[in-house]
Amino acid sequence: MDLPFHLKALPPEALDVLRYFGTLKDPVAHATLITDEVGLSDRTFGKVIRRLVTRGYLQMDGDQAYRLSENGQDAVEELAAYDDEFPAEKRVAKVAVEEKVTRKMVLVVPKTLKSGAATTFHIGFHPAGSNQYIDDEAEVVLRVSLVNAEPTRPQEATFEVENVAVHKSFTITAGTLDKARIKVQAFQLGPNPDDIAVAGGMYVDVDVAGEVASAPLAAYTADISITKQAD
Repeated sequence: MDLPFHLKALPPEALDVLRYFGTLKDPVAHATLITDEVGLSDRTFGKVIRRLVTRGYLQMDGDQAYRLSENGQDAVEELAAYDDEFPAEKRVAKVAVEEKVTRKMVLVVPKTLKSGAATTFHIGFHPAGSNQYIDDEAEVVLRVSLVNAEPTRPQEATFEVENVAVHKSFTITAGTLDKARIKVQAFQLGPNPDDIAVAGGMYVDVDVAGEVASAPLAAYTADISITKQAD
């Protein structure tokens, strides 16, 4: 038998955590115990536990305790069957390789903004093309800064970027000058708090007028670089 695809997408350390849960009579364990028994560093534990919780294999069960879910139990059984057929000494370890894919970020905003009036605009990502698919969601933070507009403090939103379209809304209140700038910076977060990578960005200068009847929408795009794990 082959290892199921959804398990192939997990790092080897995550599979070891599932194997450990498979040895427990009551499948719940504290973070410290998991780290010690599986032999993980704190950094690796953070990466692994986040992936397992996000994928629904583990659930929080109190302060720093995790319980195997029904999906996790199914995964443990699939992994055990695979291990029975292919013992550790016969398995060939694969090293995860990082690959970059490009996703199209889009900003949709009225062509002209009314000075002093709050206006909604949208930022998001187009669906993935055939060569842009990722196996796991990528956590991307967009930071939106405005010039000659309010709010003066940057607005931020977190996106779980997968292979489908996704967008979120922001607000802008243009000032008195004839242009307002919208600047978007994209950052991809890794599994640990200090894993932050610049993914790209864009800026758009939008016309500002004292009176605006009904301004049509305009769309602007930029390529954003997403890092994925490949076999």
